[in-house]
Amino acid sequence: MERFPELYTNRLKLRKIRIEDVPSLVKYANNKKVSDNIVNMSYPYREPDAVFRISYVVQGFKNKTRFVFAIILKENEEFIGEISLHLMDKGNPHAQLAYWLGEPFWNNGITTEAARAVLKYGFETLNLELIYADCYTENKVSEKVMQIIGMKKHSGKENLLLYKITKPEYEKQYTGAT
Repeated sequence: MERFPELYTNRLKLRKIRIEDVPSLVKYANNKKVSDNIVNMSYPYREPDAVFRISYVVQGFKNKTRFVFAIILKENEEFIGEISLHLMDKGNPHAQLAYWLGEPFWNNGITTEAARAVLKYGFETLNLELIYADCYTENKVSEKVMQIIGMKKHSGKENLLLYKITKPEYEKQYTGAT
């Protein structure tokens, strides 16, 4: 796979992050409410952070360790957030799901829609066996997204909750396989 994949849902296009996304990336990531819930996002978030981010994303895809998709609204082609799969070890069929969305787009089901598409990609294209995600205990909205897409709560530590879904659980829920 030499070309970055594009995924489509009813309202969204999930694609590679591009340099022309920098203004929107800065606009939506430079928000304390967003950065407070993302482990590796600084606040304030400025243009050099966005440029570094794009380099990090490109390198991760080159190494096949990170698949970071820009969340794009189809209606106006606007970058509004990110969703990603991080493969922790090459050859290990497990990945971490992570996401963030610009505040103006919260509570509209966008993250859930994007997460379903990325789960499908992870299990059906990357042939992963397990996808997990975590969030801070106070982040009830993120926790709800994980529950809606079929992830099951596992033990957390300190102020983090851990959720997981296996390939058989995904297949049962999404394809009806038993």
